[in-house]
Amino acid sequence: MKISDFRAAQIAQGYGVQKPGGGPAARRETTAGGTADSAALSADAKAFVKGRQAAQGAPEVRSELVAELRRAIKDGTYQVDEYALAGKMLAHPDLTG
Repeated sequence: MKISDFRAAQIAQGYGVQKPGGGPAARRETTAGGTADSAALSADAKAFVKGRQAAQGAPEVRSELVAELRRAIKDGTYQVDEYALAGKMLAHPDLTG
């Protein structure tokens, strides 16, 4: 069977395949009369990007917290809550082996 361009278009339409950049939602008219592609981010994607930028802008090490913990360990005042630690380990199976 020979597949013509028309037949290929019918097959593609049956599988929901469009030509690259096709479809009315993918294009909008520009002032020059041509077409331009457009895209928009969802609210969740915008929140993710904002959070990622905040995390990247934060210092990797919180120096004041590290200094406080070092002082408590050196002074012997740092105590581990065994029950909280065990609960967290049980909540993460990859930590218990």
